[in-house]
Amino acid sequence: MTAKNSITNVLVTVTSEGVTRALGSGVRGGVAGLVVQPAVWIATGSGPDAGDTVIYGAGVAGVVAGAILAVPAMVTGVVKAAVDDHTATLVDEVRKEEPEKYRQAILGTDDYSYWASNNHITAMTIAAAGGVAWKAKNGVYCFIRDAKGHLVCDYRPKSYESLYFPMLPLKKVGNGFQWSYSG
Repeated sequence: MTAKNSITNVLVTVTSEGVTRALGSGVRGGVAGLVVQPAVWIATGSGPDAGDTVIYGAGVAGVVAGAILAVPAMVTGVVKAAVDDHTATLVDEVRKEEPEKYRQAILGTDDYSYWASNNHITAMTIAAAGGVAWKAKNGVYCFIRDAKGHLVCDYRPKSYESLYFPMLPLKKVGNGFQWSYSG
């Protein structure tokens, strides 16, 4: 299992607490986290998703309210990081089943947009936007982008439980494309 998110979360928490303690008792708990976490997002090149933003917001409120909010925000952050790591591990399993030249272009549907999550509704949204998404046999939802970041409309995964795809040739309907489901 990949542990990138969990390790980053623990390092941010420990660093934040360390900086707060180094600054002394005049600094309210968690203040350093307000600076450390965004610095980590910048350094790693992976910005927050909607869940991360809510947790960060709870941490901000925790700076004002104290441990009653800051501690639950830290615990929730640890749990979310573990879930993100588990999802990344499942996506890595899917990539290994697909042709090597496409592997890095395959993503979990939770990477589709800021508000996206790894589920059926996001897969339908991707298909309606002209891309191919699928539920893998291990339960994770994936999709594929080309090298420029555009959705790919004609990819067919080697293995899947459910497939969401635009009808070809692409036909505009409403604010998206006509799509279908197989599963």
